[in-house]
Amino acid sequence: MSEILAEYYRHLFNGSPFAIIGTDGQGVIVSWNRSAEGIFHSEPSRMLGRHLAEIVPPEQRSLFHAALEQAVTSKQPADFEIEQSNKQGQKQILAGVITPIIDDQDQILGLATWISDITRRKNLEIKLAQTEKIASLGTLASGVAHHFNNIMGGVATFVDFALNSDNPQASRRALQMTAEAANRVAEITQSLLTFAEKDARQFDLSDLTEVLLTFSHLVERPLAEKNIKLELHMQGVPIFEVPGSRMHQVLGNLLDNAEHALPRGGTVAIDLQRQDEQLVLRFSDNGFGIEPKDLPHIFEPFYTTRGVSGGGDQTCAGLGLSVVHGVVRELGGNIDVASRLGKGTTFTIRFCLPQKS
Repeated sequence: MSEILAEYYRHLFNGSPFAIIGTDGQGVIVSWNRSAEGIFHSEPSRMLGRHLAEIVPPEQRSLFHAALEQAVTSKQPADFEIEQSNKQGQKQILAGVITPIIDDQDQILGLATWISDITRRKNLEIKLAQTEKIASLGTLASGVAHHFNNIMGGVATFVDFALNSDNPQASRRALQMTAEAANRVAEITQSLLTFAEKDARQFDLSDLTEVLLTFSHLVERPLAEKNIKLELHMQGVPIFEVPGSRMHQVLGNLLDNAEHALPRGGTVAIDLQRQDEQLVLRFSDNGFGIEPKDLPHIFEPFYTTRGVSGGGDQTCAGLGLSVVHGVVRELGGNIDVASRLGKGTTFTIRFCLPQKS
C-alpha cells in the first residue's frame, strides 16, 4: 500500500502544471518537478543542491530575497513575480508563492515554492486594456466635439456681434468673451494632453508629506474665504517621493471637485497614513455627495454632473477626475471613491511602498 501511495504522490508531484520546488530549511533545493524543468530549462541533476535564489535572474534577486525573508520571518506564504527569457529569447513572466513547511513544534522544516507561467494572462490583460482604451475613444471624441461646438458657437456669435456693432464698449465686451472662450479651449486641450500622455515634468521628485504641506498652505486662506475649513492629518508616514507638479495637479482637481460639493461651506480633510506596506491618502469633503448612478462613471473622460452635459456651467469639461485617475495610475497607485448623498465624498489613493533590499 505504501508503494502505491508513494507512486501516486510522485505522479501528483510531476504531473502538476505548476513548477514545484522543495528546499530544506536553508533554502537548498531538494526536489524539482517536471514543470520546473520545463519553465527553467534545467534538469533536476543540475538544480538539486543549489540555492533557491539561483532560479532568479541576478538583477531581480533583491525582490525575491525580500519575499523569501517574508515567508521565513512570518511563517506565512509570500508572493513574488519575476521575469526571464524563454528558449526563443522572448520575455516570460512568472508568478509564484513561497510556502514554509512547519513541523509540530512550529519550526520551519523547509520551503515549498509553487511557480506558474502567467505570460499569456499578462498579454491578454494588456490587449484588454488596449481594447477598453479604443472603446473609450468614441466617448472622448464625442465629448471633445460637444464642448468645442458649444464654445466655438459662442465665439462665432461674439465675433459677429463685434463686427456689426457700432458700440465700442459692447464690441470690446464681445471680444473679451471671445478671448475667454479661447482660453477654455486651451484648458481643455491641456487637460486632454495630460489625460493622454506622460509629462516630462513628472520627474521633479518631492516627498509626499512636503507636497501636502505646501498645497495646504497655498489653499488654506482661499478656502477660508469660502467658509471651507481645511484639515490635514499625517501620522507615521515614511518618506515617499512623487513628482511634485503632478501631485499638485491631482490635489487641485480633487479640491475643485470638493469645492463644487460645498457651495455653502464645510470641511475638506486630507489624511495620509501608512497601512502595512501601503501609503494611503484620503481626500474627503462633507458636501452633498455623488449620486449612486454617477459613481461608476466618475473617472470617465468628459463625464460630468456640472458642465454642459450635466446641466451646469459650460466651463466644466469633465476632465478633472479623469486626469486624477490617469496621473495616479501613471505614478503606480490606484484610486477609488466612496460617497453618500448628504454626507460627503472620499477619494482614496493607495501607493505601494518600495520593498527594502
